Amino acid sequence: MIEDALKTFIREERRYFIALTEHIIGKIYSQIVEGAGPINPLSIAKNIGFLVKNVPFADKKAESHFNKAIEVAKEIGAKSLLGPLYLDLGLLHKAKKRTDKARECLSAAIQIFEQCEAEVYLKQAKEALRL
Repeated sequence: MIEDALKTFIREERRYFIALTEHIIGKIYSQIVEGAGPINPLSIAKNIGFLVKNVPFADKKAESHFNKAIEVAKEIGAKSLLGPLYLDLGLLHKAKKRTDKARECLSAAIQIFEQCEAEVYLKQAKEALRL
């Protein structure tokens, strides 16, 4: 459903929603990478096709969707999206032990959060930067 929505947003050139949807898809793949909590066996059984196709590539897919979202958010000047995007991409890099990339993304997120005075996100990004 989310991918269908993305296709619609692309066709209609609704760039903010393209960035937002790319972010959501990136978060889904990122949660797969991070193992974001217990999964019950019934859910695994229902989604076995998706899992087999996507788990091995979740890291690259998450990164790709985050980068697409960042590109669009930059083009339209959507700092309200850019900060959380850099934060999430930084957390993905941190989870995969790519320290330099994590530091770069988290620093970019901090800079944006400081400009926007987004204190809750700023605190989260600063804590994540303590690699």
